[in-house]
Amino acid sequence: MNLPLFIYNKLKSSSDKSNISSRIIKIAIFSVFLGVFISLCSISIGKGLQISIKDKLYSLNPDLVVSTYENNLRGIASEKINNIDEVDFQIRGAYPDLKIEYLIEKPTLISNNNSFESVVFKGVSSKYDLQKLNKFISKSKISDKLSNNEVIISGLIANKLDIEEGDDITLYFQTNNNQRIPNVRSYSVKYIFDSDFPDFDNNYLFGNAQSLQSIFKWRSNDYSIIEISSNNKAKIFDIESSIRELRSIEKNNLSVKSITTKYENIFSWVSIFDFNIIVITVLMVFIAIVSVTISIFTLIFERVKMIGILSSLGANEASLSKIFIYQGINIILKGMIPANIFFIIISIIQNKFKFIKLNPNDYYMDSILFIIDPVYIILLNSIFIIMTIIILSFTFVSVTKFSPVKNINS
Repeated sequence: MNLPLFIYNKLKSSSDKSNISSRIIKIAIFSVFLGVFISLCSISIGKGLQISIKDKLYSLNPDLVVSTYENNLRGIASEKINNIDEVDFQIRGAYPDLKIEYLIEKPTLISNNNSFESVVFKGVSSKYDLQKLNKFISKSKISDKLSNNEVIISGLIANKLDIEEGDDITLYFQTNNNQRIPNVRSYSVKYIFDSDFPDFDNNYLFGNAQSLQSIFKWRSNDYSIIEISSNNKAKIFDIESSIRELRSIEKNNLSVKSITTKYENIFSWVSIFDFNIIVITVLMVFIAIVSVTISIFTLIFERVKMIGILSSLGANEASLSKIFIYQGINIILKGMIPANIFFIIISIIQNKFKFIKLNPNDYYMDSILFIIDPVYIILLNSIFIIMTIIILSFTFVSVTKFSPVKNINS
């Protein structure tokens, strides 16, 4: 017979609901609930933001960009790359598994209904994977290549200029600095995307590179950007360093820039989430453990006479400690189990209906995303239980300080 468990069950069944320890235990249970729930939310939301923002960045941008150093003040890679076949050959020779795509960037002026907006025309080659933009398109999805007179614009630009899918727009290009009358081209809006990255959505539209090659009198293999992507993100820095050292890169005065360099401020901001998660989780766990410890101390002081009687009858420290360990586990489980259930319910509802909105200008997302990962859920609960039991075990050392005679007479 497990005597400590038997005594614990009797105490639980016969406890006075109006006594001080009962109310303190309820507070401890609520503290555990809040501690676990807030900790799970902080980890889930923090990781959700990190994963979503990075996923968007990698969907909109390659890992590495090779271009000339003659970019203008806006950072537009508009100058064509000389000897691009040689550059391509050496890059593929060093890293045959890399995904390489070609683009042309040119500044342009978009016009509709007598309204104008300055943007960058990203002309993509016929082999460019435009379907990666589908995650940012809510209506018809991209299924084929763009023709020479079709473009993809952002929802922000479309709203500013009152443009809808299928509408015709006018673009103005300046092919040289001495040109007084710009080249005018008419395009049809094939798709509209929304990435929630204002800096990207306000400044870029996608079209066919052949259209720009025709306007600027470039050859069919002339491009201003080589985009490089790798499946192994951990080796990007090594790949970047190796490509920089290629002879064709130095010979043609080309720059190699990684996505982490281009968006250094965003990646630095996202990395801070880990620190915030740790601070919030440690604080919540600490508060919950303190509440449980206080409630057990209160219960011990309330049962001083019982402890004295059991000690006089020969109960050892381990047996006495188990009685209150069971009480501590009971408090933890009563707070932890509902907290986990409530967290999962809230996460599913939020991910489906997106009730809690965010400002894309600040967070690059329009709503909070919860990441439900069994690994961190189990890990957080396990750490919480282990830490609580360890701290409570030290707390029960105080039981041995009571004199049986004094406890019985108290």
